[in-house]
Amino acid sequence: MWRIGILRADLVQGNASSEVDGLLAIDATDGSFIDTRVSRRRDKGQPSVVPEAGARAELHTPYFHPYKLYVLHHVARTLRISTSSTQFLRWTPGVLSVVEWQLRELHQWTESNAFIERFDHWNRVSELAIVCEPVRWMRPASDRAQDDDDEEQAWLRDYAAELSSVLKDFGPGVDGLRRDLAFAANERDGNRRIHTLLRLMKPFERERIEGRLGAAMKFLDMAESIRRAAERTLGGQLPEEDELGPGTWMEGARAAIYGTERVYDAPPGKLRDFLGTLGLDVGVKVRCYVEGETELGALRHAVGSSGLCAFINLQGKVLEKHGKGLAFADSLASDKANHMFSIVVVDADKPDIVRMLRTTAAAEVFHGAFVLFDPDLELANFTTAELLEVALNMSAQIRGKASDKAPAYADVLPFVREARSGKEFFRKLHQATGLTEVDKGEDWGAALMAYAIEHRTYPVGHLNAGRVRELVEIAQTLVRAQGAQFGVSLARETIDPTTGKITPRT
Repeated sequence: MWRIGILRADLVQGNASSEVDGLLAIDATDGSFIDTRVSRRRDKGQPSVVPEAGARAELHTPYFHPYKLYVLHHVARTLRISTSSTQFLRWTPGVLSVVEWQLRELHQWTESNAFIERFDHWNRVSELAIVCEPVRWMRPASDRAQDDDDEEQAWLRDYAAELSSVLKDFGPGVDGLRRDLAFAANERDGNRRIHTLLRLMKPFERERIEGRLGAAMKFLDMAESIRRAAERTLGGQLPEEDELGPGTWMEGARAAIYGTERVYDAPPGKLRDFLGTLGLDVGVKVRCYVEGETELGALRHAVGSSGLCAFINLQGKVLEKHGKGLAFADSLASDKANHMFSIVVVDADKPDIVRMLRTTAAAEVFHGAFVLFDPDLELANFTTAELLEVALNMSAQIRGKASDKAPAYADVLPFVREARSGKEFFRKLHQATGLTEVDKGEDWGAALMAYAIEHRTYPVGHLNAGRVRELVEIAQTLVRAQGAQFGVSLARETIDPTTGKITPRT
């Protein structure tokens, strides 16, 4: 294909004294040439050839950039001879008829001026992508503070300045070339979601993909090279590659699917929504801040060990002197920047904590929810009678056979009925029964959550009878957040600074 001019080489090495029409010497001393040949039409016979190129072309060795695969794609597409896979079974003479018809079509095609023009065009598209590729590695203007001392970046800037005049000549036609590349990628392999996923891989890993999928990756890579060169030399933004192929994107659809409108320019954290839809996001999606081991045990029991939720036990140190509170607010802001939900679970008896959470929620410093248990987790979610039931069951499990010596529920209830906090409940319980094996902690929290899951609503006689317990609601929020798309939630929902719950935006 190189000898007859269908496929142009990107570098030719050979005998410096030999001459072939269309091979222009780069360096006469080492026999380096640029291939500028264009095939000439023949009226009859095989595909068009460059006259008198045969013998002297043997003295040269051509080298091809991988982007020339695009020309080979069109060779395979336009010069294919094939029949139905079942033609031989259905009617064998029909195979010859089909092949003869295709041969006539191929002769007509290869003997036309259109054949020469199209292959010249496809070579030029490949060559444009080749010369655009280096500009992809030029740092954006916002990151060029240290470029003065970087020789490679200085070379790229000079190179881009020369390239800009070439791209200006193409003008709006650049998008047409890129669209053709996107359609070629879809012809090779139609799994567009997989294309997006693979293009987020490291380049050297993507280069190792073979077959039809590997060809699709190469064509999209070519389109990206042209886009980035045009954006960095001419300014503005061009549509990304997946916007150019078959199908139409509705407004806002990319943000809903990917979490951002600009997929290949986005930092990795913003693409977590897309990975999540494919079931590939195994990183932390939710950070849950709690203020004690009881809360920690309860919520860990609810969400399990998927790895999508990370717990941070603040242990009463949400706000301290010397700027600790500011550091916590910074942590919440960092979660949002990394597309992570923040769920905060603390007691309501500290006005500084309440003020900080409501202020940061109103300013949308973080995204998620917060709950203020009043006075604490135990008494905000359970009656003292329920707490006693859970405590006695835990004691019986721990003591085992000795459980027959445990105090009776009815005998203990009068001692703990008036408790106003979890700490006071256990102090009264220990004094009345000596059941010191049960106390506040992760196991206690897990037992409370297990009871709450089995009895989801407040009991009859409670002020909130019939409503779902706050502890269950916050557990549900954690579970939903692990499967939610952060970008979609951020666009459609916000935190109510008063209740701490996530609510639709007005």
